[in-house]
Amino acid sequence: MSSTPTPRGARRLPRALATAAALALVPVSSALVAPAQAADTPHDPAPAAAGASWLQHQLTAGVVHNDEYDFDDIGLTADVALGLAGLGGHQDTVSSIAATIAPRAHDEWYTSTYQGVTTVYAGSLAKAVVLAQQAGQDPTSFGGHDLVADLEAHVAAAPPVTGRVEDENNAYGDTNTIGQAFAAQGLATAGSSAAASVTSYLLEQQCSEGYFRLSLSARDAAAQTCDGGKASGDSAPDTDVTSLAVLALLGQTSDPAVATALTHAESWLKAQQRSSGAFGGGPSTAAPNANSTGLAGWALGSLGDTAEAERAAGWVRAHQLVDVGACTPFREADLGGIAYDGAGVTGARSDGITAKTQDRFRRATSQALPVLQWAPAATGDPQVLSAPDYRRAGSTTPVGLVGLAPGASACAVPQGGAGAQAAANAAGEAHVPVRVVRADTGPLKVQVTPESGAGDVVTLHVLGPLTVPFGLKATSLPRGSNQLVKVHGLAPGEQVRVLFRGHRVASGQAGDDGRFRARFPVTGASGPAKVTVLGEFAGIRRHTKTFTVTR
Repeated sequence: MSSTPTPRGARRLPRALATAAALALVPVSSALVAPAQAADTPHDPAPAAAGASWLQHQLTAGVVHNDEYDFDDIGLTADVALGLAGLGGHQDTVSSIAATIAPRAHDEWYTSTYQGVTTVYAGSLAKAVVLAQQAGQDPTSFGGHDLVADLEAHVAAAPPVTGRVEDENNAYGDTNTIGQAFAAQGLATAGSSAAASVTSYLLEQQCSEGYFRLSLSARDAAAQTCDGGKASGDSAPDTDVTSLAVLALLGQTSDPAVATALTHAESWLKAQQRSSGAFGGGPSTAAPNANSTGLAGWALGSLGDTAEAERAAGWVRAHQLVDVGACTPFREADLGGIAYDGAGVTGARSDGITAKTQDRFRRATSQALPVLQWAPAATGDPQVLSAPDYRRAGSTTPVGLVGLAPGASACAVPQGGAGAQAAANAAGEAHVPVRVVRADTGPLKVQVTPESGAGDVVTLHVLGPLTVPFGLKATSLPRGSNQLVKVHGLAPGEQVRVLFRGHRVASGQAGDDGRFRARFPVTGASGPAKVTVLGEFAGIRRHTKTFTVTR
């Protein structure tokens, strides 16, 4: 691993350390992970199970309650249900959620009334149709309302907006492409006669590059397409919207236009994935985040792009709150939740998931959960990298593991110190930052435990502060002669540098007996001249002496 210390090629290590270096990798207990899985079951179910459990525990009396502003969030409750439905295996919970919010959805979700004027949010109405269908309920009789007929009533019939789903009495905006996608999915599933025009208008929101835009053109604009909106700046690429459009269109692949659109969207999405496996979102969410990565990985996995889905799942897993071994950085009630990004993980480690951060965790987990069905399992026994190099007392140094499942975490606890935890990268490599608690020279044992179970012990070889003992051949030498430096008391194989008047004149390694000798020519002006010997860590292992240069 690039950032993990490994033996230096020219270094002469003491015999005991050389043996460890030759091994290079120390296998963790063979009981650490299950035997290699068959090709048809290469995924680890633990992250998805933990995420689903945490998400279900966010329900209070069947709905998500926002503790910061003290209200029941019916829309987010629907997102929780759709996330669980996307993962699969939680049909009873999905059905229960739908049954709970059905009598409240009209007044508390997809419509609102103020001063006698009722606003209908068509995108939320469309999502309610899909929720009812995913829950196995009848969308034509959901909470006493025919959601399909209500949605059809908000589909424009006249050009240039034929098929567009529109809000009613909304002075602050209109349905966007996400709402259009839910409408296309819900109406197609319901067998509505409006499905064709709604789907056609949705396909017009795909730009020639393959992505779908978020915001629709103004209702009275002549150009209603994604490409037509580029000139006015209304057609920025958006990973989240493209992913949701793909998921919404999967049920209509027999339509050649839909099949072509999915092919173009698939190619565009695959090109957006970063080497880490992550995706960014739209213009305001361009940095890698769990929402965008989860949605894009879910969409690509559903299209059969398993490798891309696995890479996305690994990145999401790395942002899931998990305690490993003796490392317990997170509260028990928070375990399984997925942070939006690294800052979210850091915040949860210090403060837990709070009333101010719970909404972001809930939304991230709802959208990212389905991709965890593709979370790769480790393919063998994780291995702890040996640590033959010296480590500076009081420093923080990485302890490396390889062979972990991508995104899986590992814990490292130094003897007498606090544990630290880190997640594996896409290659299954983790670098756990360990605080070297020794203040002096000697061995430091570190217990290393991967997420999957049993661990192993690696020994760090620590060097503490030292006034490097050395002697000079003479206290006075003529210019042109050679000075001899004799160093002792170093650690076996320790790196040594000799400076004369501030310039390096010799370097090498101490022998197994901790000794080092070097000669250098005496140059420069007559008078006092300083010789400095630097050990492995120049800041804490050094000493300076002076001799006189004569003519």
